[in-house]
Amino acid sequence: MTASDAWVAPQRVLWALILIVVAASLGACSGAIEKDPSDDPVEVVPDPDPMPDPDPDPGSAPTINFSASDSVVNAGDSTTLTWSTQNASSCAASGGWSGSRATSGSELAGPLSANTTYTLTCTASSGGNALVMTTVFVNGVVQLSWVAPTENVDGSALTDLAGFKIYFGLQSGGYLDSIDVGGATITQFDLTVPMGTYYLAMTALDADGNESAYSNEVVKNSI
Repeated sequence: MTASDAWVAPQRVLWALILIVVAASLGACSGAIEKDPSDDPVEVVPDPDPMPDPDPDPGSAPTINFSASDSVVNAGDSTTLTWSTQNASSCAASGGWSGSRATSGSELAGPLSANTTYTLTCTASSGGNALVMTTVFVNGVVQLSWVAPTENVDGSALTDLAGFKIYFGLQSGGYLDSIDVGGATITQFDLTVPMGTYYLAMTALDADGNESAYSNEVVKNSI
């Protein structure tokens, strides 16, 4: 081996080492060398708080069926109250009646002279309760009288008056019901309605069924 050959091997080894280092560095920059996942810090997730115990069962409320055989009666008449329950251990009456009641039954209520509301409250053995009400209306009479018109709106004589229509309701201008009153000579009428305060107005009808505008409004109590 000559003197020049003695230097060749060390130079090749040196360059080889340099290339390996550079390649390793480039690989690290380009992501060619993957990171060991075991080197990542381990995140410790705490156990969730335990679920609270559910609230105690407050008890199932009873169900009640409650009705009156007649929801509208004439003054002096009676009605029959009927009720049945589920999941009830006791019942009590209030309003138009009072005292303890069985969990099912029927009872005659009356004679009645005014609108009456009956209340029934029932309780379950577990503590739940329910309340129902029913109202029985008593008919009264609204007495009306009027003067029949004699002229049309144009001033001509009214010769074909056929009858009247009475409008009534529980609010001013809110006439939800009406009743026809036949006969041109009729000037008074007893209107039977459940007791209360009513707003009323009238119209006139001719033989062809044409209807006039409303009269003035009046307020009356049924008695």
